[in-house]
Amino acid sequence: MDRLGNAVDSFYNYPMNDELKDLEPESVWRHFAAIAAIPRCSGKEQAIRDHVVSLAVEWGLEHLVDTAGNVMIRRQPAPGRESAPTVVLQGHLDMVCEKNRGVTHDFDCQGIRLRRDGQWLRAMDTTLGADNGIAVAMMLALLEGQEATGPLECLFTVDEESGLTGAKELDPTLITGRTMINLDSEEEGFFCIGCAGGLNTYLTLPVVRVTPDAGSVAREILLSGLHGGHSGAEIHLGLGNSLVLTARVLMTLRGVSPELRIAEVDGGGKHNAIPREARVVVVVPAGDAAAVETALAGMADVFRAELLERDPDVALTWEEAVVPELVLGAGSTAALVDLLTTLPNGVLGMSAAVPGLVETSSNLAAVRTGRDGVEILTSQRSSRAELINWAGDKVAAAGRLAGAAVRQGERYPSWTPAMTSPLLDVARQSYQKLFGTEADVGAFHAGLECGVIRDKVGEMDMISFGPDLKSPHTPEEHLSIPSTERTWRLLLDILRSL
Repeated sequence: MDRLGNAVDSFYNYPMNDELKDLEPESVWRHFAAIAAIPRCSGKEQAIRDHVVSLAVEWGLEHLVDTAGNVMIRRQPAPGRESAPTVVLQGHLDMVCEKNRGVTHDFDCQGIRLRRDGQWLRAMDTTLGADNGIAVAMMLALLEGQEATGPLECLFTVDEESGLTGAKELDPTLITGRTMINLDSEEEGFFCIGCAGGLNTYLTLPVVRVTPDAGSVAREILLSGLHGGHSGAEIHLGLGNSLVLTARVLMTLRGVSPELRIAEVDGGGKHNAIPREARVVVVVPAGDAAAVETALAGMADVFRAELLERDPDVALTWEEAVVPELVLGAGSTAALVDLLTTLPNGVLGMSAAVPGLVETSSNLAAVRTGRDGVEILTSQRSSRAELINWAGDKVAAAGRLAGAAVRQGERYPSWTPAMTSPLLDVARQSYQKLFGTEADVGAFHAGLECGVIRDKVGEMDMISFGPDLKSPHTPEEHLSIPSTERTWRLLLDILRSL
């Protein structure tokens, strides 16, 4: 708890803290500021869990922690609201920890530095953690306040971002309510009533390393400047994937220099993020160096033209490097380039039932080169269980053809939409009353915890909503300040109306 106290205290020394003091609702932003100061990468939630539990103790509220580390805090109904249904509010404690290349930031011991950008809240060169810190802040503000609601059960789950682990290992006895609001959506005015399921497919390509030929030269190639994004919510936007672009670079360079050998390929990181950067080290005969650099300059122009509207800052750069002692042999180099080129990526199918909804997709998420093999992480999503399997099979088949070992895991179920429900009716009425327009209702091509929790607990009346949040899972993540205030008012009105 001493480390936690130091982390929270340190926030008030941040120069941007003064800019948060005038924001409304005050209680929500106050809690968000404290949350942002606490390190909480996926799988490392002890400090934020201690913080949440300490507040429950301070406020005299019943709290439970299951063996997975999920926290349940209960608040009794306000006077006169005893007969209202128990509402479960749910969000996750962890965040995706990503930073720009060259940024010095230790997510294990440093909090997020916040900054105002007009009507948006951002972080300084890292992910903001509004996914899902803003939900945690709203839940804590409700638990602390005296709003006239019925009984509340606030469920704070862990390790959502790396595979919905907290929800999968949830002790279902923590939950007694059968009406649930998930606060992990990212578009104001949209009530989510369903989401995709998914799985991760891992490939391990064995490689043979050899001594590079005498007279070889090395080049370090960097693909950077991409926007990145959520591999579910933004997979349809055509954003640049650094690993897909890198595969194109390598395929082109092999045509220019058939004796090219790969020493390293590294890029991406999280299964649920479209990779923004990739680094490659290649070795070529000295006589091919000029042709290789000419080809790289040409590819840089091609990428800038292709991605002008979506990723205008894309950059392909290179520099001389020290020739490594070992490189991938000819067969291993060819197998790796062919595999990266073949792997499916992006939208694989659109929904026939819901216009505009991505039904099935795959994300080439990360590549790491080791001494004896190359590790590749991919993520598949679909609203149909059989299509999750099909997308995973496509990746696995490509891997096997290249000689890679295949492993699949971190599977999670989809959440089947229900277009009519008492909770949805109340939510739509509240939105119309507050804002004078109809809210959109539909499904979401991303993994929410709702389907997992429903499978654990049994049938529940569920919706998900949240404020406008852009570019989650990237250092460009930004949260709308006015949308957060409106979403808070909407949440209160729904709870008062149930």
